[in-house]
Amino acid sequence: MNNNDILRIAIEQSATDFNCSASDFMNSGSTVVISKLNDGAKKCYKKPMFCSFAYYGNGLVASVDEQINDYVTKFIDKHSEYRCFDTPQLIVLNKELEKYGKCVCHIAEFFLPDVEKQVVINGGVDVKIFMEKDIPILYKDDRFHMALGYGSDINKQDVLAVVGYVDGKIAGVAGASNDCETMWQIGIEVLPEYRKSGVASTLTKVLTDEIIKRGKVPFYCTAWSNIPSKNNAIKCGYKTAWVEMAAIDFYNAMKMIGEGENEIL
Repeated sequence: MNNNDILRIAIEQSATDFNCSASDFMNSGSTVVISKLNDGAKKCYKKPMFCSFAYYGNGLVASVDEQINDYVTKFIDKHSEYRCFDTPQLIVLNKELEKYGKCVCHIAEFFLPDVEKQVVINGGVDVKIFMEKDIPILYKDDRFHMALGYGSDINKQDVLAVVGYVDGKIAGVAGASNDCETMWQIGIEVLPEYRKSGVASTLTKVLTDEIIKRGKVPFYCTAWSNIPSKNNAIKCGYKTAWVEMAAIDFYNAMKMIGEGENEIL
């Protein structure tokens, strides 16, 4: 699997998620489509999108509910593709979304691996690979929620994990969830005392290689403001592939704030 294969698979998956054509992401300009929950969409999508944007650097795709189709069409006609993600524009969009009980919530950056890039591995980290059947053993340790789902989603499962040990003690975990048939998402969490020592990059790289060996595309997602996470992605040979914005129910967003959720997974 080369870089072109990886990008093609990711774009085809986004086309399924957003109910559009893969070419819509590669052509210049913007496309608005009516949202639909298609077979094969990522498991995080439980219902059709109300208003979501995706952008791979060429064409912007907006997948929307029919109620807001006309407004979003006019909205994106006023702004170039990447400018639709700028705060001034999103404030205006959010005012319209409020009429429907929605709000802008998730703005995330997605990374894909560059298989041609050499990545330095920390040889001082002992790495153990856990297959899907063995991962529940890791759930006994409640410190790695950024890496493991702990069985919280019956549809999306932890299917592969790597654990790093330093001097015989667990230092961090990287986990992969089966977000869809072709792509597995990577999550990583390192205990504070072992950060900035190459543990995160080592575990991420090892897990990335193991996922590719299994014929799946690994992807890495983080909030734009999560600098440490983005730096880890870059250090591990990943590069920005696309960005997304999603609107959700206002009360669900307020519930997430109350629970302290601060990352899109």
